[in-house]
Amino acid sequence: MQQPEPTIAYRVEVIEREVSALRQQLERYVPVRENELHLKSIRDTVERIEREVQEARRQAMDLNTKLFAQQAESERRDAAQRESQAALQIKVLWGVVSLIIAVLTSVLIAFLTGLF
Repeated sequence: MQQPEPTIAYRVEVIEREVSALRQQLERYVPVRENELHLKSIRDTVERIEREVQEARRQAMDLNTKLFAQQAESERRDAAQRESQAALQIKVLWGVVSLIIAVLTSVLIAFLTGLF
């Protein structure tokens, strides 16, 4: 059975429209796929940056903690040093006062015994 030419022409026209529609869908699909790939790349980059920022924050907090610990240790050391200096100054003052008392006592004894 032979088909008439208008039917074949119509079918060819329908097939051409379907091919055209498929071509348009494919043309839209390719940019959408590229956009999805770009979006995934951007998401990956953002996630990496977020991880790096979190790591930097953690390191900053660790450094702050260490700095506060060092500062507390330094203050404790300074307080101990001041205390030891105060104790040394008291010993020196006692030595000076003892020497002055000894000299005055010697002079008094010498005066009372008639050595002067």
